Amino acid sequence: MKRLAISAVLAVGVMLATWKMVETGGPVMRQRCSEMCERLLKQMPESFLPNRMMADLDVVKEQTTSILNLLEDRTLS
Repeated sequence: MKRLAISAVLAVGVMLATWKMVETGGPVMRQRCSEMCERLLKQMPESFLPNRMMADLDVVKEQTTSILNLLEDRTLS
């Protein structure tokens, strides 16, 4: 019984330590993964589907901002 209680306390301690480590290292890991993905996408050809999708998203953003600007001008006048 004593061994079981000690094992449970140690397991909970390891779990909490792991949780805290992941919690504090999460943003750093996300940043590194994001940078790695960007580097990989830059190495791929323009015809690679995710690159085409990103280019299409940029076009949609530009069109959306121009539409919003036109609507603002229209409401002001």
